[in-house]
Amino acid sequence: MTRGFKNEYCTLTLHQLWASGASYIEIAAALGCSQSFIHTLKSRHKLPNRQRVTRKVCDNDPTLEEIAERAAECRARRETTAEPKAERVSIARYTFDGRRFHAIG
Repeated sequence: MTRGFKNEYCTLTLHQLWASGASYIEIAAALGCSQSFIHTLKSRHKLPNRQRVTRKVCDNDPTLEEIAERAAECRARRETTAEPKAERVSIARYTFDGRRFHAIG
């Protein structure tokens, strides 16, 4: 009896999912194994590396003036819709000398 198993259906599924661009999580779920085992299968079957995802750079970043305008709009809207602020109450600070607490100031 040989060790391990070979399942052609799993091999076929692995190759199809890899070619379709499925993630490691999706492939592991389809084959019923862990994500780390997918890395092992990748090297066993000599599957090509995935292309790295590149970040898109926005060409239309706002200028400092546009950011300042938007911030002013947000502040004005908040001031008109905000409820009156509650009266602030200070909480006494305490120190602990090892046996009891003492209020400061």
